[in-house]
Amino acid sequence: MGYSPGVVVVVYLGFTLLIRRLPIKLRGLVFLLGLSLSTAAAHAQIGIYGKLDTLRFDDNANKNTTWLYGPGVGVYDDFLHFGPLRAGVDLRGDFLYGSDQKRFRSILGGVRVAVKPPLLPFKPYVQGSIGAGGVKNTSYLTANRYSTKFEYQVAGGVDTTILPRIDWRAIEVGYGRMPGVGSGPGTPNSSMLTISTGIVFRLPWLPLL
Repeated sequence: MGYSPGVVVVVYLGFTLLIRRLPIKLRGLVFLLGLSLSTAAAHAQIGIYGKLDTLRFDDNANKNTTWLYGPGVGVYDDFLHFGPLRAGVDLRGDFLYGSDQKRFRSILGGVRVAVKPPLLPFKPYVQGSIGAGGVKNTSYLTANRYSTKFEYQVAGGVDTTILPRIDWRAIEVGYGRMPGVGSGPGTPNSSMLTISTGIVFRLPWLPLL
């Protein structure tokens, strides 16, 4: 349902009076903020990606290392643009399998910053994420569920355009940590080093309905 012309006029006049009561410097800041937000909304960029991960999982509590492999999926939205800089959010999930019957899954969300150099086909990025990660060792008779705990990760990579709206995620390297697989306050944290590659599908911008 749309707004009546009277409501629009009242809101416009009220906003105009409010702006006029501000100091001149603050008026300029309000104008620049509004311009930045409108520009950011008009240039939002959503990407959906799939990737293949290689993860080194260091179980420091039990002093062993496991290599795991498998797919991951995710989506990002770079909704803020400042010159060549892009900033937004990222949500991802991983489903990995190890050679010693260990399984690992995680879901992470966080913020990302990317750089799109003019006239160049590649875009480096960095991001920080938090979420939950779970480990399960299927060789244990009682291991019928994941041991899910808090996880955080920092990552960086490079996307390269290969076709219109399709990027090759040439490489991503991430490092994360989570509480140890064992229990107790003195259990050492587990650490994870991830190397990934994948494909990104950049969606065309669509106005919100």
